[in-house]
Amino acid sequence: MSIDVIFLGLDGVLFDTEALHLAACNAAFANAGLSVRWTLPALRSAAATHGYARAIGSAIACELLSRDKQRVAELFADKHRQFHQAISARPPQALPAALALIDDALNAGCKVCVLTDLPAPATSALLANCFGADVNSLFTVVTGGANFDGPSGTGPYARALHAMGVAPQDAIAIDTAVPGLRAAEEAGLWTVSVAPYGNDVVRPRQFITFDALRELHSSPYTPDQHQRDVLAA
Repeated sequence: MSIDVIFLGLDGVLFDTEALHLAACNAAFANAGLSVRWTLPALRSAAATHGYARAIGSAIACELLSRDKQRVAELFADKHRQFHQAISARPPQALPAALALIDDALNAGCKVCVLTDLPAPATSALLANCFGADVNSLFTVVTGGANFDGPSGTGPYARALHAMGVAPQDAIAIDTAVPGLRAAEEAGLWTVSVAPYGNDVVRPRQFITFDALRELHSSPYTPDQHQRDVLAA
């Protein structure tokens, strides 16, 4: 399999942000006058379906404010603000395995992109702190605030691939959240989940190497969606 592009998420792929998201969610709950407080398992349960950046949305359905669009928007905004303040005060360092993957991929002539649903300001702050002025030379595409809910074929993966002139089957998306992984799969990309929850726990530092990705025709970490599509045709 040719790998021309690797898309990296930020939460749990390039950075360990769980503790920061947990603190930001609980601070937002408190500021909104809500009694709910999350533990790490609760955050992971929400992130499994919503992603870390928008995990707080899973708590809204259980509260009366779910019908109050303004309060919902304020809750999200406060959570994003709390998270941004946290990464500004104590910027997380990139995971060593992700840095090694980036180096190996670039040396092999592969393009590396960042595609995340984290707000653009937080995305910029995380990358600028870690890579400084090298962000533009290391990453071909950087997209923050991505919306993974649109129709397949029109989402952020499809737009990025179209801009680079790369076929979906020659690209891999590595992420932790179902929305991003589902959008990538629907766009025809290979996907690798590194979510720190669920039955099959696979963490970045344990296995993501460029050599392993090049051999990813069929993997225990992700369904072989391309082979499945061929068989179904």
